[in-house]
Amino acid sequence: MLRFLKPKPPELFFIRGYAKSGTNWLCNLMNLHPQVRCCGEFHFPTLFRGLLGEQEDLTALLKKNEYRPILEDRLHQMIRDLVVDVCGPARLCGDRTPCPLRSLIIPDSKTLYITRDGRDAMVSWTYHSMNLDIEEWPEMKAKVKQVQADPNYFETHKNELLSCEQSVRAFAAQWNAVVCDDFDVMRAADRGEILLDYHWVRYEDLHRDTLARRDEIYRFLNLNPKQAQPLTAKTEAGFGNGKTNRPHHFYRRGCAGTWQEYFTDEQRNWFESEASEALQLVAA
Repeated sequence: MLRFLKPKPPELFFIRGYAKSGTNWLCNLMNLHPQVRCCGEFHFPTLFRGLLGEQEDLTALLKKNEYRPILEDRLHQMIRDLVVDVCGPARLCGDRTPCPLRSLIIPDSKTLYITRDGRDAMVSWTYHSMNLDIEEWPEMKAKVKQVQADPNYFETHKNELLSCEQSVRAFAAQWNAVVCDDFDVMRAADRGEILLDYHWVRYEDLHRDTLARRDEIYRFLNLNPKQAQPLTAKTEAGFGNGKTNRPHHFYRRGCAGTWQEYFTDEQRNWFESEASEALQLVAA
């Protein structure tokens, strides 16, 4: 009789947070558990904006109440199938994509949401975008050339890294808008207005006590923390050595509070004038 029982389908979870807020680190931590397989980045919201937002017929279809539930159900099922096909076989299959909470909420799934001090995220993102040569502001493009000539230039001239006021204000304003909206979504979920089963973790807390915070998340996912593998160089706080700074690497430093080494008082004022609300929300 047992051979006719269907195996329980994998459960779905998502890792969300602003870019360079620790989503990759959190994903690697989750993958230390034998029953978890988390991959990234699927970018489903971007995919479906392209599918639905640019097709007038489909957009009109979504607005019709009689079809919207059916279409949404099929889209959600497609997402489940894609994540499981890529991540499976595992009891829990996850998508790690740094994007707003509101952009995609799948019924009967869990969400891990991570925040980080936006000033640390700004430093990390600036190095990331320079290494990929995707900066847009002319002043930042000039900095890219400096990094290409000497990857350690802004480690010996730290106060020059964020000297572009336009870049600092633009990042801060966008980070503030997204984080504030994410907290609106979580508050709505707390009131029962949105079906979002979430767990919020601060990057700083995860850095301070990685094992304790990790095990809390495992329990939220209904996993036994004792089954997890030990921390590795990629999953320890600071990637095993927080004193080592590798400006040209993806895993550059992984520390909390080091923004103070880079921001001048003036640059800090630029950022905080655009993002004071979100800084308070994440308790920075």
